[in-house]
Amino acid sequence: MKKILRFASALLCGAMLLCSLSVTAFAENDDEVYDFDPNTDKIYSEAVYMVNTDTGDVVYKKNESKKMYPASTTKIMTCILALENGKPDDIVKVSNYAASMPKVKLYMKSGDTFRLGDLLYSLMLESHNDTAVAIAEHIGGSVKNFAKLMNR
Repeated sequence: MKKILRFASALLCGAMLLCSLSVTAFAENDDEVYDFDPNTDKIYSEAVYMVNTDTGDVVYKKNESKKMYPASTTKIMTCILALENGKPDDIVKVSNYAASMPKVKLYMKSGDTFRLGDLLYSLMLESHNDTAVAIAEHIGGSVKNFAKLMNR
């Protein structure tokens, strides 16, 4: 059962990753082509590398060499490992470290308790950093041990 869950999760993650990495313009017939103009079409991403998948030509690039962190991919993997190694009704206790995470957060306080299932919603819908750490600590015992689980 775990192999099936892992395969289905990996397949879902792959599909989500592909959807988030590529921009496709669909036309009603093959004669129609979306003509991207970087001077008039707004790209809000910090970094972009857009490729025409038919020709392999680079259509547009912006900060293409800038080091970017795989935050969303990491959070998807956190969700998969939580589903594989925990139960939705598990009670997760928030540590000082988890509560101290910056920026996008649920604003949990040290000692707060949550159902793992509820935290997975916080993780996947709002991408809360404190939630990710609380889940990692619950599943792996520590962030360091959780990272080892991610890399096995």
